[in-house]
Amino acid sequence: MACHTPGCMGEHGAGTITHTVIYRQRTIELHSVPASLCPDCGDVVLSDETMIVLEDLLKRRTARSKKSAFAYEA
Repeated sequence: MACHTPGCMGEHGAGTITHTVIYRQRTIELHSVPASLCPDCGDVVLSDETMIVLEDLLKRRTARSKKSAFAYEA
């Protein structure tokens, strides 16, 4: 897929990232999140499926734990 950043001619490829979010007034790090990455400019795109999994993971894990870092589990 072509990069979305104006002026960038890079092509996105599969990879993983650490995604940081603020959820219920807590900063949470999610490791090994699958993403589409542009090697030229660093643009990152998360799929709809990945976003659904992340939302579910945040709801389940933060309710039971005070940890601030979790691994992505599909």
